[in-house]
Amino acid sequence: MEIVLVMGYPASGKSTWAEAHFKGHRRINRDALGDASLEDLVPLAERALDEGAPVVLDNTYGTRASRASLIALAKARGVKARAVWLDASIEDAQYNAVERMVRKHGRLPSPDEIKKLSKKDPNTFGPSVLFRHRKIFEEPTVAEGFDAVEKTRFTRAAQPAHYTNKAVLLDYDGTLRRTKSGEKYPLAPDDVEVLPGRTEVLKKYLAQGYKLLGVSNQSGVSKGTLTDEAARACFARTNALLGIDIAVSFCPHEPAPINCWCRKPMPGMGVAYIEAHQLDRASTVMVGDMTTDRTFAARAGVRFVDQSEFFR
Repeated sequence: MEIVLVMGYPASGKSTWAEAHFKGHRRINRDALGDASLEDLVPLAERALDEGAPVVLDNTYGTRASRASLIALAKARGVKARAVWLDASIEDAQYNAVERMVRKHGRLPSPDEIKKLSKKDPNTFGPSVLFRHRKIFEEPTVAEGFDAVEKTRFTRAAQPAHYTNKAVLLDYDGTLRRTKSGEKYPLAPDDVEVLPGRTEVLKKYLAQGYKLLGVSNQSGVSKGTLTDEAARACFARTNALLGIDIAVSFCPHEPAPINCWCRKPMPGMGVAYIEAHQLDRASTVMVGDMTTDRTFAARAGVRFVDQSEFFR
């Protein structure tokens, strides 16, 4: 008999792991019970032990305090208390969280939508949830009362077999265009100037079957220096000058603190494209000019190429 706590970041694959590895255990999960607190799970674990069932609980269990009641129960009943720590990185959890939301809702929810949806769906949450877990997390140890602690490395499952399409994800400012005025980002279509050599290279990729998909941060919208309509007009003007119809996703939200999944380096726009177009990550490349573009590519699981090399 034992009580097993499976812990780790939200969206780190705890439920999948528990279901796969503890089929003979009574599984107790707070999310499946609705508004239950962690303390509400203790009597359920006690009842399972009374009925002769070993117990597995897959919740975040980020602090020693959150785990103490279950360890105390194990000691009182004379059964082993075991910790299984799924050691997914925060970047892995970010991808998982976004993928789960996109697959459930058919798109990437906005911050306002996430606030509403999270009231009924605990698996829909913003980036701050993961940052908070990283801040408070205390590694499980035998010193706190566990009989054994197992650290399990996270391994991402293979993509569905039909995800076979390939794409070039493209940053816009500093990668495809610059401004005539010298501003960092264009505020009006007539300020857009396309960088040299872009059309020729992009048409070669189109001919090879790649989809061309734009990803851009446009925080000027949240700051009030740029309207949503003007941002779209600037993208349309860029595409017209390129002579290529590139699909564009952009983040209009404030740069800090990041409260959305769409702002690079968050992987939201990349994951949304992967799901919408059934993209093979291994055959997809991100082209940009900034560290945020490189980090975005890594979190989205695609290769990064600097614009200076890509358009050489």
